[in-house]
Amino acid sequence: MVFDAWTIPDQMSQWRGSPGWHVDPATVTSELKPGGRHHHDKVRESDGQVVGTDAVFTEYFRPDVFVAKQRITGDDGINPDQPLELRVEFTKMGRHGTLVRIIQGPYDPSQSELHSEGWELELERLSQWLQANATPIEGAAR
Repeated sequence: MVFDAWTIPDQMSQWRGSPGWHVDPATVTSELKPGGRHHHDKVRESDGQVVGTDAVFTEYFRPDVFVAKQRITGDDGINPDQPLELRVEFTKMGRHGTLVRIIQGPYDPSQSELHSEGWELELERLSQWLQANATPIEGAAR
């Protein structure tokens, strides 16, 4: 399930991050409920740079949507003193598909395209991870 891949720490830490980055599994904590806190650190593999995300879920409705107020540190393009909001919506498409809609901001307009490209790369990684870790559906043709 796509929602679980985004929210369950053991799953999220296996795919999050753009190419050249990974989430340090030891840093992931998450209270999966409204008002629950979340933390993870992304590490750049080339030099060990760490980008930390601290968040509080302001909405949490499994399996449809979650919203979190975030504070991101260690990213030169994000002001850690300006909270971001991340909204991720999951819409079932057909029998086995899920449309993922991501809204995050506010960003400086000069940074928006960069962050959009980063999310596209992460979604590609999510797709690959889901394909590799999909549980066969009982009775489905293979």
